Amino acid sequence: MRETDEVARLLQELKSRSGLSYGALAKRLHLSTSALHRYCNGDVMPTEFAPLDHFSRVCEATPQERVELYRLWVVVRATRGNRPTAAPEPVAPAPPATAVPEAAPAPEPVPDRAPAVSPRRRTRRRGVLAAVTVIALLVAVGVVATGLRLRPDGETDPARAADAGSSTGSPAPSLSPQLSAAAVAAAVAAAGASPSGATGGADPSTSAPISVAVHPSGWDAKCDQYVVNRPPSEVPRPPAVPEAAGWASQVGAVPGHSRSVKLTVQGTGWDTVLLTGLNVRVTRVAAPLAWNAYSMGEGCAGGVGARSYRIDLDAARPVPVVADGSGSLPVVVTQSEPAVIEVTAETTTHDVSWYLELEWTSGNRKGMLPVDLGHGTPFRTSAVKDRPLYAYPAGGQAWEQAPARQ
Repeated sequence: MRETDEVARLLQELKSRSGLSYGALAKRLHLSTSALHRYCNGDVMPTEFAPLDHFSRVCEATPQERVELYRLWVVVRATRGNRPTAAPEPVAPAPPATAVPEAAPAPEPVPDRAPAVSPRRRTRRRGVLAAVTVIALLVAVGVVATGLRLRPDGETDPARAADAGSSTGSPAPSLSPQLSAAAVAAAVAAAGASPSGATGGADPSTSAPISVAVHPSGWDAKCDQYVVNRPPSEVPRPPAVPEAAGWASQVGAVPGHSRSVKLTVQGTGWDTVLLTGLNVRVTRVAAPLAWNAYSMGEGCAGGVGARSYRIDLDAARPVPVVADGSGSLPVVVTQSEPAVIEVTAETTTHDVSWYLELEWTSGNRKGMLPVDLGHGTPFRTSAVKDRPLYAYPAGGQAWEQAPARQ
């Protein structure tokens, strides 16, 4: 099939570019030289992606090449590994023996079993199954291409329904200019990889093979503003960056205008995991808090990370947008190679509670992992427009009122 040839071509190209011989490459991959030859010639496709993933890493493949290799492997496995074999036809029991008169001629022999299924009929049956798989794949890819989402859990997560309020909780479509290859891979896995033939969208209840460490203060700590329901005389001086979360909890502060969050995502086992999309879900929208605003520092030194997204929480349907000069999803993560995703969510007119969803796929599994502050607690951001803003000048001894930034 064409995808098998594409896998072989990509492997040969990576090997040639690495400058390594088959023997040297096989030794690094802990494979036999003959097995490596079969992979590169397209004669054999491994049942797990790990050998090909290790191959691409040793040959220093680009992230785009690794994603494409994973997509092709999923397509090949979905079409090769899930063809049901034809069930054996039942054998009819032999008729009971009956007495035959001596003068009567011997009856013609009667066949005692059903005719065997011909190879041509089996081939035709497999061809029909393959056609059904292709149709399901095309439908799934069409859904992804039009930006629609199939969500078996309905409009909102039941665990968060109590906090919905005046929610705008429809999930925003995941976005990435490079997402098409991974979307196809996920669609193939959904359409043909399940032995029971089940299909459908990502299942939030599926145990995710990834862990996410959330750093709420992000990378823009000196730019952070908080709204606090206390006068300046009762608010401690700005904390050091590592102590920002504890300071905010002590005074009951809510991030003002924007909230920066850094996510460190890594695999929890030996399987390779592909992060395919990022969604934001709003659970509550209210009037901005009428509290004082406090600035954590003067001059913002925040930069753009490897994968940075910005979210306008005031939009009708907030969507993560790739920051200028930043990379984006999809990205492959493993237990030893994590990925960092940076998100800044902003509001100028509301008090908004929200959380993120990470879409992932691994082999024939896929799902969505909710990301929040922990224990179902959403992130929260409140506008600071028209609120008194206070800053703590360098070398100063107290908070001083400053010109409002927003």
